[in-house]
Amino acid sequence: MTAPTNSRKGTGEWQQTFLGRAEQVRAVRRFVKTHLPDHADADLIASELATNAVEHTHTGQPGGTFTATVKHHPDGTAYIEIADQGGPIAFGARTSTREGGRGLHLVTALTTTWGVKGDAAGRTVWAQLPPPTP
Repeated sequence: MTAPTNSRKGTGEWQQTFLGRAEQVRAVRRFVKTHLPDHADADLIASELATNAVEHTHTGQPGGTFTATVKHHPDGTAYIEIADQGGPIAFGARTSTREGGRGLHLVTALTTTWGVKGDAAGRTVWAQLPPPTP
């Protein structure tokens, strides 16, 4: 089992690696809230992205990890990314009886933009947040 690592990448940028387990999503929320305290929805967005990494990629397999990066920009905007260990491309379809399947719709509603880079060998899902409202 690998211990989580934490580092400051530069002014306004932080990165931490977490074990690919469901209980680590709570730790991601704390990490993001610590570094982006003025962005009310940042921890929720990060938890949605981290949950997808754990549930839908190789990150959730024994020994898997994912890395969260947060950036606070001088203009008040923020950036969050979750880098996973890759896996299948398709996610489960949203249905009225299925509990999951709505997280990325939430991410869309709460961010300026978001996207995915990488492939089945490793993927990064990122989100750009608007400045906090006063």
